[in-house]
Amino acid sequence: MSGLRFDGRVAIVTGAGGNPGLGRAHARLLAAHGAKVVVNDLGVGPDGRGGRPARAEAVAEEIRSEGGEAVADGHSVATQDGAQAIVETALRTYGRIDVLVNNAGVVEFALFEQLTPTDIEKMLGTHLMGTIWMCRAVWPHLKNAGYGRIINTVSGSLLGARYASVYGAAKGGILGLTRNLAIEGEEHGIKVNALAPGAATVAWQTMSAEEARPSPEILAKLSPDLVAPTAGYLAHEDCAVSGKCIGSEGGNIFELWYGRTSGADRDVWTLGDVEQEWSRIVDRTGFREIGDPFDGCGGFKLTPRAYRPES
Repeated sequence: MSGLRFDGRVAIVTGAGGNPGLGRAHARLLAAHGAKVVVNDLGVGPDGRGGRPARAEAVAEEIRSEGGEAVADGHSVATQDGAQAIVETALRTYGRIDVLVNNAGVVEFALFEQLTPTDIEKMLGTHLMGTIWMCRAVWPHLKNAGYGRIINTVSGSLLGARYASVYGAAKGGILGLTRNLAIEGEEHGIKVNALAPGAATVAWQTMSAEEARPSPEILAKLSPDLVAPTAGYLAHEDCAVSGKCIGSEGGNIFELWYGRTSGADRDVWTLGDVEQEWSRIVDRTGFREIGDPFDGCGGFKLTPRAYRPES
């Protein structure tokens, strides 16, 4: 990363006030490599409750004390107006936007039946809708510039995890959004990728049962600072990929992707046929990977009618 610079670039990093936190690590790395950074944080706890409004300013000041350029922003990503306000902070302060790192999120770890409607709406609103609103807010500016980099934060929980049903659902939606926006952004020079991080953040430390909280050794091994270079590379103009899901955890960087079995073929199916062929349907021998969204390997093509917006 030492040779890769962001001089002249402006980055927005949401949810960047936690310490230790992924957003803070991303913001500091981008600033250390020359980016001007909007440090966004609503100033609430990892469960969306409580309030420490000065968290964004604390990280921005930390960056400035290290010789970087940063401005704090305290708007919520969970509303269209809040997302627009964050973008306005970048435009008003620095006059442009080049990079968006969607990192903001809140979580409640509980069984599906235990979650209240408020907690469900809070998680979906911050993670999924927050990512949508932020992408929508920056999109016209990146499109007009013919350049942009968007990194959307997902999680291994989208593949299944106990106590993470709605959280995982939101992250799965973000991955779908990422792959589809990669297609739409290609002709405009906008690269959109997903980052699946593993780190001992303040959320992990405070939202875990006391006996399950990470030891000092785990905290060091899973430092958010180990994830930040991956986010930084995905945010750089030299990174040509789009529609990828890249994982970074404890010093290991990897790619996540989809796959499908060969399945079973018949001209006509009955219920009994499905039962009879089930072992072939789910046989993963010789599976085929479903790669980047541009590969066409999903086999789904659509030519829509003229869009008729509803007021």
